[in-house]
Amino acid sequence: MEDRIMWNILGRQMTPYAVSIWAAVILGLLLFVLQGRARKLKSGAMILTAVLGVVLGLLGARGYYVLCRWDLFAEVGWENFFTAQEEGLEVWGAVGGAGFWGAVGGVCLAAWIAGRATGERVSALLDALAPSAALGIALSRFAEYSIGEGIGPEVTVEALRFFPLAVCNEWEEWNYALFLLEGLVAAVIFLILIASRVGKKRDGDQARVFLTLYASAQIVLEAMRRDNFLRWLFVRPSQLVSAMVLLGLNIFGVIRWTRKPPERRMPLKKLIACCVIFALMVPMIIWMEFAVDKSPDLSVGMAYLIETVCCVGMGVCTWQIAVKN
Repeated sequence: MEDRIMWNILGRQMTPYAVSIWAAVILGLLLFVLQGRARKLKSGAMILTAVLGVVLGLLGARGYYVLCRWDLFAEVGWENFFTAQEEGLEVWGAVGGAGFWGAVGGVCLAAWIAGRATGERVSALLDALAPSAALGIALSRFAEYSIGEGIGPEVTVEALRFFPLAVCNEWEEWNYALFLLEGLVAAVIFLILIASRVGKKRDGDQARVFLTLYASAQIVLEAMRRDNFLRWLFVRPSQLVSAMVLLGLNIFGVIRWTRKPPERRMPLKKLIACCVIFALMVPMIIWMEFAVDKSPDLSVGMAYLIETVCCVGMGVCTWQIAVKN
């Protein structure tokens, strides 16, 4: 399932996966323009956000990968930021050569710069970008099929060895098609964002909804990956960044709570309860991560189920504090 097919596009050899990524970028930009017009954003702000978003998004995605593969680039040299080789493949454009959270960070930075430069509300720009981010992630995840990435645990039950539930590699090994699940989750987030009416939301709510849903899901989805996922020692960066994003959203929500008039605040007991539940879910998830490999008394499926419940709990608490509050 490795992506060895090459297409000649405008005189340049490109893989189907690369074409899919660029198609996702183009569709995302078109959707951003439509969302921006619906929100009556300044044309100059949208153009600047789009241009900077592509550049900084790509640089952010690449920088995220390079940071996570510090050992590789320390060996081959930092001058090979875009061209380092790994196992005979160009890292840039090869499997795992970029990270989604880096792209999200780059695009957010682009919106901040454009907002400051044009006087447009940064939160409104981020709201317009949120559906595009979800759509881009969905298409990118689906495209992982062409490169044999996005696979989950091994399928041990013979009756479950069929596509699209699972995929088979060249060694006749069957693994769950996690790329499809990740793509479907991102697609659902996209539909939730599109279904939300523009005029009924505060500036920034759409962006917070996207971050809450995506970060909550990514913690457990990343745990299930059995491909060339990124790691720092035994830590998966995507899980760590997702948890930090959720923590940041909660801190933002608590700060906003303190600035509201007392009559408009979430009840204090509810706020404390959400914070406590969120805090308790973190060690539970860490415990389940170790249980997957170390615990003989807990099956892998049960460990992932408990971790999923914990991620849902973290997401609900964050929704209450950062979005509804």
